[in-house]
Amino acid sequence: MAGTSDTIVVNNRLPTLLPVHALDAAGRAVAAPPIRFKWLDGDSLPLDTLGTVSCTRPGDLGVRATLGNLAIRVVVRCRPVQYVRIPGPLQFVLGDSEMTRPLLLPVTAYGSDGRPVVVVAGSVDVLDTAVARLRGLTLYPRSRGITLVDAYIGDHSASIGVHIYQRVSTLAALDTLLRVPPNQRLFAVPLRLESGQFYRQRLPPGGWMLTMLPEEDKDPNGIRLRIEGAACQANFLNTPRRFGCGVGTSGSVVIYRPFRQRETPAATGYLLVRWLFT
Repeated sequence: MAGTSDTIVVNNRLPTLLPVHALDAAGRAVAAPPIRFKWLDGDSLPLDTLGTVSCTRPGDLGVRATLGNLAIRVVVRCRPVQYVRIPGPLQFVLGDSEMTRPLLLPVTAYGSDGRPVVVVAGSVDVLDTAVARLRGLTLYPRSRGITLVDAYIGDHSASIGVHIYQRVSTLAALDTLLRVPPNQRLFAVPLRLESGQFYRQRLPPGGWMLTMLPEEDKDPNGIRLRIEGAACQANFLNTPRRFGCGVGTSGSVVIYRPFRQRETPAATGYLLVRWLFT
């Protein structure tokens, strides 16, 4: 047998042994069966008699696997993958019904031509299942913290951070960041500002990642962030409005909205604050 459909998807670029198995009458796998393989039809791709296929390019081929007087025909779909990507990090906010919704893991495999490979057979795994869990490709938040999700397709893999924040009431809650364990220092501050309004709040010493949501804000009168008393790297993790900062003893965040004479509705968003290091 070869899976449940007698179709094998190979995303590896390196030589790969086809997963064809022999079973006894009780349905148990037979160890090291002398199965032999032969190309039948389709694309001409390298295949040896032991079942090692080299997917040097995309293609489909029919293969016969034989063991004594038993034989099956399988279809091998060669879809070699050059690299795998998952954009992110993925962010959740506990206490916000919209931002605790499960997310479909945005994993994409690409071929050597830079185009997405549609037919893939891979696996995904979450490092800390106490923080988040997976059902298929859907990610569910469980508790405040940080973990990683890994995706494996062919010879390649990709990892992405999962950050689960706790919604707090005001900026003043940032004073309590150092009172919680380091792996739980993830606060999400809801923001609502009228035109010309601003707030200032002390930020504890240490390394912090600060992110403004929405991440892409083209409104010239939208909510802005300024960080004082800190050495910051902008566009942190290649994300707009995200900063990685080393904060000294007098660090603070300033949340403000430029003044505009024309009356505008209140602007809303989030400030996400996550611990990086002490």
